[in-house]
Amino acid sequence: MSDNPSKVLFQQLFKANHDKVFRFAYKLTEDAVRAQEITQLCFIKLWENMHKIEEGQDVFPLLFVFTRHIVIDETRKLYREKQTLAQMSSGQATHVAESREEHQLLRKEFWQQVHKVVERMPEQRRNIYLLSRDKGQSHKEIAEELSLSPATVRNHLNLALQFIRRELLLHYNMEIK
Repeated sequence: MSDNPSKVLFQQLFKANHDKVFRFAYKLTEDAVRAQEITQLCFIKLWENMHKIEEGQDVFPLLFVFTRHIVIDETRKLYREKQTLAQMSSGQATHVAESREEHQLLRKEFWQQVHKVVERMPEQRRNIYLLSRDKGQSHKEIAEELSLSPATVRNHLNLALQFIRRELLLHYNMEIK
């Protein structure tokens, strides 16, 4: 089976011009891997246009144009990719910052609501809760300070925590379990 005349012509053109196209692509990109890829794309484009090539025609000017256009297109593509990545990374940073701010606002709102609930407790229960949670005192220390038994302090603290939980669940429209 004989080779197709276009295929034979292409092989001749490839052999005669491959190194020149590669050197030109390398000169434009300063990257051997990219230059090799561009050279391959250039010869693919030549193959797609073989019907326009005549035997004996100097195709290097055409390959020069193909190479230059491919380099420009690839450079634009890389630039757009870098821009997209930069936007995505800055967007993610913005999203993380917004998420952090939102989290801080929710936390602040939550603690404001807890303080409102604590203010509605009976005075002794509120004092026991504040001494325990805000000042970090033990049941025994609170009992001595308020002249109560540690069991009474523990009971008031349990009632305070149950009250806070119930009120917050109601405030945030959550199901009470």
